[in-house]
Amino acid sequence: MGLTDTPPPHVPSWVVPASGALLITGAIFWDMCYVLMSIRSHRTKSYGMPLFALALNLSWELIYAVRVAEHPFERLGFLVWLLLDVPLVYTTLKNAKHEWRHAPLVANNIGAFLAIMVALGCAGNYAVADWWLSAPGTGYGDKSGKWWAGREGFDCTELAFWTAGLAQFALGTGCLAMLLVRGHSGGASYAIWFCRALGTLTGWIGSTGLLWWYWPEAHGFFVNPMSIFLMTTCLACDTAYPFILAEVRRSEQILSDGRLVSGIPVKKSAAPITKKRL
Repeated sequence: MGLTDTPPPHVPSWVVPASGALLITGAIFWDMCYVLMSIRSHRTKSYGMPLFALALNLSWELIYAVRVAEHPFERLGFLVWLLLDVPLVYTTLKNAKHEWRHAPLVANNIGAFLAIMVALGCAGNYAVADWWLSAPGTGYGDKSGKWWAGREGFDCTELAFWTAGLAQFALGTGCLAMLLVRGHSGGASYAIWFCRALGTLTGWIGSTGLLWWYWPEAHGFFVNPMSIFLMTTCLACDTAYPFILAEVRRSEQILSDGRLVSGIPVKKSAAPITKKRL
C-alpha cells in the first residue's frame, strides 16, 4: 500500500521506495511462511493457522485485491497470497477433524464454519474499506500526497495498517494459544515462526515505522496507543513462541500415521457419585 504516494519536500526521496521494499520483503517472508505451513501441515496431518485467523486473512486478501489495491505490485502480491491460501485451506479442511475430535459439531462442519467466518470477514473488511475510501482525509493527520484511484487525500497505508494489524493480532495470539492448547507442533515449526515473525517485523511494523519517522504528519497513527498495543502484543507473542514451541516438542509424541499428539497426560476428573434409590 502507498506505492503511489508523493511525500512533501522535507521527506527524503528514498523513504517511500525503501518503505515499499520493506513491505515487499515482508510479503516474501509471508509467502515462505504459507508454503512451509502447508508442507508441515501435510506431513503432520494437522493445520497451522487458527480457523479465525485463516478466515480473517483470507477475507482481507480477497477484499483488498478487489477493492483497494491498484498498483500492479500490490495486486500481484495479493494474487500470490490467494494462490498460496489454497493449500492452507485444503490442509485445514482435510486435517482439522483430528484436532477437533473433542467437539464433533465443529469437526464435522469445518467447511461450513470456515465459509461463514470468511463471509463475515469479507463483509467487515469491505465495510471498513468502503467507509475509509468514501471521502478524502479519513484517518490521522494531513493526507496531502496520499493518492488512491487518481485522487488525493486517501491514505491506503493507514487503512492497511489497521486492518492488517487486526489480522496480525488474531494470528499471533491465535498461533500461540493453539500451541499451548494442543500441546504438539502439528502444522508448526521454527522455520514457520521465523518467516512469520520477520514478515510482521518488516512488512507491517518496519515499513510503516520508517514512514512515521520521516513523514510524521501523515503517519502519527503509528504511535497511537491502539497501534502500540497491537504491535507490542504481536511482538510479545512472536518472542514467546519459540520457547513454548521448544517445550512442546520435548513432550509431544508421534503416532504411527505421522500425526503428533501431546505427551503430557491429562488428569481425568473423578466420576460423579450417584445415590442409588432404595
